[in-house]
This record gives sequence, C-alpha cells and structure tokens, in this order.
Amino acid sequence: MVKVLDRISWVLGKIATYIATAILIGVFFIITLGVIARFTSLRFSWTEELARWGLVSLTYIGASAALRNKQHSGVNIIVTILPAKIAKVVAVVAYLVLMFSVVYFFMNSYEAAMKAVRIRGDILPFSMKYVKMMIPASFFMMFFHLAWGLGDLLTSKGIAGKTIGS
Repeated sequence: MVKVLDRISWVLGKIATYIATAILIGVFFIITLGVIARFTSLRFSWTEELARWGLVSLTYIGASAALRNKQHSGVNIIVTILPAKIAKVVAVVAYLVLMFSVVYFFMNSYEAAMKAVRIRGDILPFSMKYVKMMIPASFFMMFFHLAWGLGDLLTSKGIAGKTIGS
C-alpha cells in the first residue's frame, strides 16, 4: 500500500513541479512584459491581473510540490528529544491533523471555486473558477503526499527523515 501511495505521490509531485515551473516562467515573462511596456508608454493592464492569478496558483501548487519533496520548514527539535515511541506517536498525530486539515481546506476551496463560476476577472473576462480550482487541486495532491508520508512513517522503525519538515 505504501508503494502505491509513494508512486501516486511521486507522480502528483512531478505534475505539481512542472505546473509550478510553467507558472513561474509565465509570470516572469508577463511581469517583464509589463515593466517593458511601461517604459515604452504602452499600457497593458492585463499583465498585472494575469501575474496576480499566476502567483496565487504558484503559491498553492508550489506548496504541494514542496510537501512531496519535504522542503517545508518544520520545527522537529521537540520530536527529536522525545523517546522514540512517543516521538513516533507525536509524528503520527501531526500527520493525521494535517490530513484532516487538508481535507477541510479542499472541501471549502472547492466550494469557493464552484461559486466563482460567474465571477469574472476585473480586466480579463475569464471565469475565476479556473484560477480558484488550482487551490483544491493542490490540496488534493497534498493529501496523497501526507498519506504517503504517514504510511512511510508507520512502516519505518524510527522517525529520522520521516517528519514533514525533515
């Protein structure tokens, strides 16, 4: 089961990394175009809105990729000073709390995205649903990353390298 979760998490992590990379490159070029346009007396108002949408999407998709790669910062000092069995219990509880939180945020962000169907951008006439769907998509991916991490933790002897911020 852990191997299946590992594979799903790995694939979703790669997808998130590629999407985040594409968004980052796109935002870079959009902002560069906007800056150059200002110096040439052109006014592209859509560059600011598109860059803002890209940065919001990048934040959540990038967080999912970082979770898979264990690149989130974590304060493991307390867990590392505890006895091994208690530390493992604390780490399992932390994973479970995060998994329930991710499910909660997924449900609420999905509902918000569906309510945004009729909302259009201020400048670009696209539905905000497409921008807001990146948020529940990232929480969906985060759930699998956490499930893999929890399974990996439960099947290992110690917690070294198994906590979220390690």
